[in-house]
Amino acid sequence: MTCPYQMMQRAVDIVHSSPHPTNKIAATLLGKDAHGHDFIITETNFWPESIEKNFGREGKIGNSSGTIHAETACILHAPVTKESSLFITDPPCPNCAKNMAEAGIKNLYIDHKGFEKDFALRRGDEVQSMSMRIFAAAGISVYEIHRKDQIIKAVQKSPLGYTPIKASRIILKKCNEALSINTFRTLFLQAKSQFKDEPFALAIGSKNAHKEYILAVGANPAVGLTQEDNLKGEGKYSFILQPLNRLLMDAKDHGLRLNPDYIYCSHVPTARELVNYLGAGLHKLWIGDETLCRDEEGLLAKMQLEKAGVLQFLRFPML
Repeated sequence: MTCPYQMMQRAVDIVHSSPHPTNKIAATLLGKDAHGHDFIITETNFWPESIEKNFGREGKIGNSSGTIHAETACILHAPVTKESSLFITDPPCPNCAKNMAEAGIKNLYIDHKGFEKDFALRRGDEVQSMSMRIFAAAGISVYEIHRKDQIIKAVQKSPLGYTPIKASRIILKKCNEALSINTFRTLFLQAKSQFKDEPFALAIGSKNAHKEYILAVGANPAVGLTQEDNLKGEGKYSFILQPLNRLLMDAKDHGLRLNPDYIYCSHVPTARELVNYLGAGLHKLWIGDETLCRDEEGLLAKMQLEKAGVLQFLRFPML
């Protein structure tokens, strides 16, 4: 078994290489690939090149910073994330907690020094009231790790045998047709008939060169939570995971590599979704209603990214 202290040390070793001037964070993801072999990915928080080049490190994308958080960066760059473990230098924000839950992360280890750092001190209430609640509902066990003393303390353990209920608004099935824009348009119409007027995202992804899958998701509460729960958020955070972000995380949970030519969102994504989308190395998006978004900041982000030529928004022909 890979030593958890070593995994945390990998994150600590690179945290100062983060380009962020004040809030340097790093994470290591330990998972298994499709063949059952261990893989390790270590990332810091960073600015996608296209954002840094066009907007600088101080520029906002809508109401979002232009950075990809370290734990989300690990997820976006992993081949598959189901049942993986994450080792993080700082407690995760609620947005990253939702991503981790949707991506199927099983265990979270936080360096003990992280609880004394900037984010934990500024956002401690949100970590406790939202992030920890998301982890509990998703069945993610959380540990505090002391590398020097080689001590691991359970902060919150998932009950043995606990399986969270994952939102049903998800379609995953094999694609048996040759890929083309007409095929994708047909798949869109089929998904539209199921989601109706609800916002959704749709993509085609592959597990290998000979097996394509259709993935479609709606907006849903974080894994293990339902609309019947008290889902009042804190400050800028929400318990609801929006469709495009959910699509990115579910693709990793299922080990799918999204085809960049066949990704669709029924409405304009939020600013944070668009930043994460660029962080995943994607620069083209088929779009539905360009006037609809969860908030005005998403519309502003779309305008900024489109004007800078960073992200191309396309409309289906004859739609």
